[in-house]
Amino acid sequence: MWMPILLVCSSMFAQDCLVVTRNWEFHESLDKCLKVSVEKARILLKEPSVFHVKPLCQKIKLNVET
Repeated sequence: MWMPILLVCSSMFAQDCLVVTRNWEFHESLDKCLKVSVEKARILLKEPSVFHVKPLCQKIKLNVET
C-alpha cells in the first residue's frame, strides 16, 4: 500500500515547512498514489500563502506484526 504525502512550505526556509498526510488514505499502486499527491499539490499551490509543495508517496506495510 502507498500513502500520499505532501511537503508544504510557506517560505524558502525549512522551518516553514510541514509534512501533510492522511493516515487513512492508502492506494494499491505507486502510480495512483503519485497521481493523487500531485492533484492535491496543485490545489495547494493556488493558495497565496504556499511557497512550495513537494508531492511524495511512502510505501506502507499494513497488517504486518512488528
